[in-house]
Amino acid sequence: MNSPAESLQSMLCIQPIRPQGAISAIENDATQALAASASAALQQELAVFLQYVEEHGHMVSQNLSLSIDQLQELFLGAVHQAFHLAGITVDSRMIISLNQRGKLHIETSCAEQEQIRELLSSSKVLPALLKLLSVQSAILDGIRNLRLLAGSQDGVGSEKLSHVQQTYRVCLKGQLSHFYSM
Repeated sequence: MNSPAESLQSMLCIQPIRPQGAISAIENDATQALAASASAALQQELAVFLQYVEEHGHMVSQNLSLSIDQLQELFLGAVHQAFHLAGITVDSRMIISLNQRGKLHIETSCAEQEQIRELLSSSKVLPALLKLLSVQSAILDGIRNLRLLAGSQDGVGSEKLSHVQQTYRVCLKGQLSHFYSM
């Protein structure tokens, strides 16, 4: 007579795997998954897309870089002008970022930190500029990575691709295991 676990395995068509055969069974499943994901149609679509990015990505990257430079100058000019008009002198390091609600987050050890926080937090333009800078920078990084991928399709540029490959990770935590990008 079968145990409840054996009966369940039988109903679900699950074959028990011996520990020494577990790796080869997993590798076989992974090989099948790789083969399925590497279908000819998908590979062709990716090749066409990466070719387009390789041909046109440089122009878009240049335009984005110019836009980012202009936005950075505008942002810094607005911050410095606000400080000047408020009579604030900043002589220590300050980090300005956006929090999860899209509001400015200011880190500084400056003596006038509360006045700085109040001044910058009252602006509606600065958070919008910083958000636009963040979005454009992320797009620029994405285009650069896509251009690296496009160049690596034929083996050229593979050494430059290592940082792209190192950004995707797996965290094993039992039921909480997950994949994430850095």
